[in-house]
Amino acid sequence: MIVRAARAAAAALCLTATILAPAHAQVVTVHDDPAAATAAVELWYRVPSAGYDLKSPGIARMALAGAVASKLAGGSSLSEMVNRLGGSLAIQVFPDISMVGASVPAASAPAVLRAMTEAFFNPSITAAGLKIAAQDSAVAAAQQPYDSALTLQDALFAQLFSQGPAHYAPVPDAAEFAKLAPADVQAFAARAFRKGNAIFSLAGNVSDALRSTVPPAVPALDTLPLDSTLAGSPGETSAAARVPGMGFAWTGPSISDPRAATAMDFIADYLFDPQSGTVTQAARSQRTSFVGGQFVTLHDPGVLLVTISGETAATLQQPVLDAVSAMAQPLDAATFSKARKAFLYHIMSQIQTPVERADNAGWYTAEGNTQYAPGDPSDTYVNAVNSLDPQFVAQVARTYLQHPATVRLLQSSPGGSTST
Repeated sequence: MIVRAARAAAAALCLTATILAPAHAQVVTVHDDPAAATAAVELWYRVPSAGYDLKSPGIARMALAGAVASKLAGGSSLSEMVNRLGGSLAIQVFPDISMVGASVPAASAPAVLRAMTEAFFNPSITAAGLKIAAQDSAVAAAQQPYDSALTLQDALFAQLFSQGPAHYAPVPDAAEFAKLAPADVQAFAARAFRKGNAIFSLAGNVSDALRSTVPPAVPALDTLPLDSTLAGSPGETSAAARVPGMGFAWTGPSISDPRAATAMDFIADYLFDPQSGTVTQAARSQRTSFVGGQFVTLHDPGVLLVTISGETAATLQQPVLDAVSAMAQPLDAATFSKARKAFLYHIMSQIQTPVERADNAGWYTAEGNTQYAPGDPSDTYVNAVNSLDPQFVAQVARTYLQHPATVRLLQSSPGGSTST
């Protein structure tokens, strides 16, 4: 999810969910489903991917990968332990957030959580672990240019934000990873992953044993959401990539304005849902291009991203911009009612697994509004959806969707030449 927040499914709404927030301590979100065979255990951190001084692009990813690959006191690394248990391990790095998570058989979850806290709360990134991390990061960097949607996303954020974490790609060029000194990676990990910075997100079969494995609270440290500085008037830029494409981005409401943020979610769904979006349906005749869109819910501001990947991307530019502009006029009542029902269904169908529920809770908590997470017992998100009407959605579109930042990807060969 680039920066894509998972959205909750109907199943999540009938689960018990608690938020444990001891004074001056890490936050624990729990979505319990006793019928599940697995549990998802995640640690989320509010950290800048380019380092606290924003001078070390890629350092958060290198630190995460190094921590999961380094041997622990028991003789195995966290990644080896999870693999041995038949589970899966994931790390995700966004401009302002990092996450490490594991999905494992429920009975093994307490042991995995203990290993996870050992690996991260007092990280000791070994030379062998750092070597694995460097190899893994180099592979990720090599793959990035072939993913035009991610390339566009990074370029659009770099244009929208002049300073702050959002200006920097979470996965930079391989040359940036090579510049990172082991001592700097270790120092970053020691500060970023401290116990007081952790946000725990647990989902699935969350047993009493797993709950009791969450360590006692400690004073909070670097726990405030990280915002970035907006640039001036957006314009158009170009970038080289292995695959051609075009992208557009509009800044939108912050997570503290749930109704407006949900209206932007609705707009993205109505236009760009992979199956039913009006734009994506119309673009299917362009078999050599793919259109995607989403509203990225961030602390402040959110961002509506639209990416067009493929050889005929330029021919879709005006239809996409026209469709977005048209949202400034209210939909008719019947169309809106049908679209809102579809939107709510899509939200409710996109988080069926423990991992998806943990991702969902962790993302919104890290961005500063736990209750806004779809599936939260407060029903904040569902209530916001139900409150939408055609006039309000059009008003939000008029407020935010006027002047996009634009990035055009020019296809380049491995040798460096480009073509339109």
